[in-house]
Amino acid sequence: MKEQTLKNWILSLMIIAKILIIGLILFHYKTDGLEKNEMYSIGTLIIPLLTAYLTVIFKDMFSNPYKKNKSDKKKTEVKRVKNFIPIMTFIVFPVYFLALVFVINQTAKGLLQADDLQRYVGIIESAFGVYIGQIVFTLFKKDEK
Repeated sequence: MKEQTLKNWILSLMIIAKILIIGLILFHYKTDGLEKNEMYSIGTLIIPLLTAYLTVIFKDMFSNPYKKNKSDKKKTEVKRVKNFIPIMTFIVFPVYFLALVFVINQTAKGLLQADDLQRYVGIIESAFGVYIGQIVFTLFKKDEK
């Protein structure tokens, strides 16, 4: 897979997953499944990592905002990533998303307490955050020359 294609997928998956999670949190809050403190607990755990990742991604995107002229004779090398990176990416993101959805839904049903919610969301963010962070910081880090 081309590096730029994978970068676009990662950005899309990250934004879509977090928007859906935030939407789910707000839905459960509005329907009295989550209390205000539970809603804020989840937000304080998921928003900082999202912000850190998006900062790195946007910095990469805006580092070269110019289109290439078709008349440029220089052939630019298309970077390709190893096959296991996209495969792991497309496994880790859905598992991460589904784990958060499961914990939030269990809390909304009253099967988990607020302390459990914070603990499990923290574990999910830590466990998957390390891998997702590794992908983001590896792919979006600029080569220093």
